[in-house]
Amino acid sequence: MSEGRPTGATVMKMAWCCLLAGVVAAGLMFPVAGGIGLLSNRASDIVANGSAQLLSGDVPQVTTMVDAAGNPIAWIYSQRRFEVRTDQIANTMKLAIVSIEDKRFAEHNGVDWQGTLTGLSGYLSGNLDTRGGSTIEQQYVKNYQLLVSAQSDAERRAAVEITPARKLREIRMALTLDKTFTKAEILTRYLNLLSFGNNAFGIQDAAQTYFGIDASQLNWQQAALLAGLVQSESSLNPYTNPEGALARRNVVLDTMIKNLPEYVGELRAAKAQPLGILPQPNELPGGCIAAGDRAFFCDYVLDFLARAGINKDQVARGGYLIRTTLDPTV
Repeated sequence: MSEGRPTGATVMKMAWCCLLAGVVAAGLMFPVAGGIGLLSNRASDIVANGSAQLLSGDVPQVTTMVDAAGNPIAWIYSQRRFEVRTDQIANTMKLAIVSIEDKRFAEHNGVDWQGTLTGLSGYLSGNLDTRGGSTIEQQYVKNYQLLVSAQSDAERRAAVEITPARKLREIRMALTLDKTFTKAEILTRYLNLLSFGNNAFGIQDAAQTYFGIDASQLNWQQAALLAGLVQSESSLNPYTNPEGALARRNVVLDTMIKNLPEYVGELRAAKAQPLGILPQPNELPGGCIAAGDRAFFCDYVLDFLARAGINKDQVARGGYLIRTTLDPTV
């Protein structure tokens, strides 16, 4: 009797198909406002609130405490990240990430409807990973909710759950993001946000962690390695899985060779290079405990700031430069 009854997974796929097909149809007819009419007023409020935080919210950055001479005493952070401007990111990195993650980035309005259909097709064939249909804008939305907005394990799970409702919210926010910022601004925000493994957040700290250089200095093979880590920074960790990381880097370079024919010679030469990472991750020590004999003074400064109304969590996320009166010669 139960053989003709659809399973829960089948019902879920059918729901995904119907809802996402509606979004795709709306997006094809009204590219800027795709999917707007599919959400209830309450859901729309949730999307609006999420979009507002997404557009105006800052990402956690490293706070640096220095002595009277400007020498670092300690680095305080919840996520090891240093934001950089567009002109401080190598063009090699921008080309690498767009080539492997969203080759139609410059052409779509935040949602690649062709890619979305591809993701839907994969989902219906049993592949629950719909990431293949996600644009850089959509990935930014998901990563922002995961790395910045989520404050609990439940919220972090909700940020990456594979459901039609979450995907619809993601699409709405991605469309808003694309209407608000230029493509260059979106790409810079995206690269400053991402997790690259080994506790490196953002492209600047990733370049420092793996290569000991600034993001502006990344060459082709270095940029391709970092772009490849976005797929899975834990399983592709070049220190624990160098073969996998090298293979993924070369996939990125092959994609770039296909998409960027004007750089074929340089990209083929880059593919012949080794990983070229530092012997160990260049990880910036965090917290007052890393300040050595100045740890007591560091704690005193944090307590002073807390009494002044700036708590330790704000310091750890704020990206401040704290200048102290500590004489380095004493």
